[in-house]
Amino acid sequence: MCAEIGRRRDALVELACELIRFDTTARNVGDPPRDEAALQRGLAERLAAVGADCDLWEPSADEMARRPLVPPGLDYHGRPQLVARFGGEGDGRALLFNGHIDVVSAEPRERWTSDPFDPELRDGALYGRGSCDMKGGIAAMVVAAEVLSSLSVHLAGDLVVATNTDEESSGAGSSAIVQRGIRADAGIVTEPTGFDVWVSCRGSEYGVVRVPGRPGHAEMHQPPWRHGGAVNAI
Repeated sequence: MCAEIGRRRDALVELACELIRFDTTARNVGDPPRDEAALQRGLAERLAAVGADCDLWEPSADEMARRPLVPPGLDYHGRPQLVARFGGEGDGRALLFNGHIDVVSAEPRERWTSDPFDPELRDGALYGRGSCDMKGGIAAMVVAAEVLSSLSVHLAGDLVVATNTDEESSGAGSSAIVQRGIRADAGIVTEPTGFDVWVSCRGSEYGVVRVPGRPGHAEMHQPPWRHGGAVNAI
């Protein structure tokens, strides 16, 4: 299998270039969609062509409101999520490939020596916005799945390829995939890690800290706090 992937090096690079050409710059709440839908449709068609059962959907703002990592007011219009499943032939464990399609801003554009959305190969390296984080990784996931299919490698458990929006800005895309019910026994995220394999990753925990205080105008004389004066919560 590794030899076959090596033979497809040019195809892998071309897919990465194709993904880079889509402007999927991370958004703020209220920003219009960019090229997310076109990119996801292309991946869905490609994966379906090699046997995947594809689920391409736009989560509703109502169902995602107040979900973890979803900023208030965020919607998914024009920004679908994609889950492509290759069914296993036994009762083996499921493996998830996961990556995000959004990229950070290309500004300041004048610092680029080439158009960030027109990828270039120079001295064996691929240059373009998202080439490393993480459209190159998504290309690797997709080509790996295609190779498995072309070699008729029959896995005992499911292989799930999931690509989501909104990682750079929030994490709302992954939250939407979890909400959809996607589960696996193990996962590989092709996020850049200095070209070393990490067997684990730090997580994030969100919480709310409440500190008691009492408001009061800074230019008004305040009585002692026991008598109703202001209390600096900090």
